[in-house]
Amino acid sequence: MQVASSRGRRSWSTEDNPLPDALTHPPFVWDDRRLWPQFEALAIAEPDALALVDCADTLWTRGQMQALARDVAQRLQSIGMRAGHRILVPAYKTPWTIAVALAVSALGGVFCPYSPKLGEGDQAALEALLGHFARVDGMATGEIEIALAAGPYSSDDRDGQAVLIGFTSGTTGVPKGVMHGATALNYATRACSAIAGLQPGDAILGIVPLDSAPGFTFTAHFAFSLGHPLVLVDPWIPAEALRRAELYGCGWAIAVPTHLFTMVEAARQGEWGGTLPLRAMAVGGSAMTAELIADAERLLGLKALRMFGMSECMGHASTRPDHSLERRQIFDGMPFTGTQEEAFDANLGPLPRGERGQAGVKGPSLFLGYAAGLGAGQERMTPDGYLLTGDEIIRDDDGFVRVVGRIKDQIIRGGFNIDPAEVEAVLLRHPRIAEVAVVAVPHRKLGEQACAVCKLRPGEGIVDLSAVLEHMAGQGVSRKKWPEHLLLVETMEVTATGKLDKKAMAARAVTEIGERVA
Repeated sequence: MQVASSRGRRSWSTEDNPLPDALTHPPFVWDDRRLWPQFEALAIAEPDALALVDCADTLWTRGQMQALARDVAQRLQSIGMRAGHRILVPAYKTPWTIAVALAVSALGGVFCPYSPKLGEGDQAALEALLGHFARVDGMATGEIEIALAAGPYSSDDRDGQAVLIGFTSGTTGVPKGVMHGATALNYATRACSAIAGLQPGDAILGIVPLDSAPGFTFTAHFAFSLGHPLVLVDPWIPAEALRRAELYGCGWAIAVPTHLFTMVEAARQGEWGGTLPLRAMAVGGSAMTAELIADAERLLGLKALRMFGMSECMGHASTRPDHSLERRQIFDGMPFTGTQEEAFDANLGPLPRGERGQAGVKGPSLFLGYAAGLGAGQERMTPDGYLLTGDEIIRDDDGFVRVVGRIKDQIIRGGFNIDPAEVEAVLLRHPRIAEVAVVAVPHRKLGEQACAVCKLRPGEGIVDLSAVLEHMAGQGVSRKKWPEHLLLVETMEVTATGKLDKKAMAARAVTEIGERVA
């Protein structure tokens, strides 16, 4: 098997290039090596060391994972895979998904994980646009099957630099392909390791799915590049996750507020009462209450760290375990050392500290851009290279970041982004629906849920929520995107210019749905 060369790799250190407003984070070093050479060096040094605990509590050594990866790499190479080729993989939480990721890395390819829960329509759209060389199936069982794609294959110049393409909701129903190089993955994970103060032997608790850029990075890449055992969790049973964290000595995890909420409730209800070894848990993806941060510390003994990040710029700001509880309750962190973050006005000018504006970020974890045909050209950047995130932030005089709102029209349910325009387009294909606006309604556990506000066609009869969900399923839309609520109205709210007034309809949905969203 030919292994991608790591000659000419570059290394960076935050001690060499600190930024004045981010000096409270510990120093750390990162480079641009791919996952495979990092893991292979660890496997050669200690082949019998624990690499992975799968969801059935089977233990996998580094040597076993290395052998699995080499076998897959030989099979991919035998059908003509070469450096820069994209490999599409349904990202089940299994050893085989990670073995394929290692194999693709060994051959210099681009690992493209997608959700196994993706609807048929979404999956077909993705396969038609990605330009992947092959698709690898059998991740759930280990019976690996490799199928060449029909082509044409991607000719994107960035494929030689990219190691990972994650997928996120697009604004037109087409998913965005978020391209990342190795530097971004190494930088983001080293920053989190330094912030948490991880020690050799500390395991990583794999709570989040592997099918997004942050999900794969902060679990599989984190563990396998730095030599921490990875303890997978699936299905999500809070008390069982807490048990596994304690049993296997997990020192770090990343989660969305829903996970933290249910873990706290498991402790509150007496379903778990042990001692967590977790040094910290990074929590982001949607809003959370100050009470949840305090309850995590009181009931779990856990330092929950609010972290600000996105698929396009993974985990670029975080609070720290040594920050006060009040700081961790209010703020979304300090930028990682080496990252710059500012609030910008409508004219893309940076604002003084204390003023509210759109977040702009640049640094080593910034993506390479969206893949051709999958969002390319939709990147919103300032003239001096800051990515505009669509979030509204305030930075205080000490440099702490606080997210105070969102400019872009997205619903974030339990850390999963839903594009209302995509759902609206599907609902408008229902024969009884004349107009629709999909809006967010608050939810104590999930942060937000989706409500479809609909005006029906005259004389077409009544539509209930079950009919709406049946229609969504029939259109091949992933279950994660289905609305939880339906509000039928006689008249849609509009602005002075005649556009649908989504803010007014969201307020109406909250009022009329009432206790259903509590």
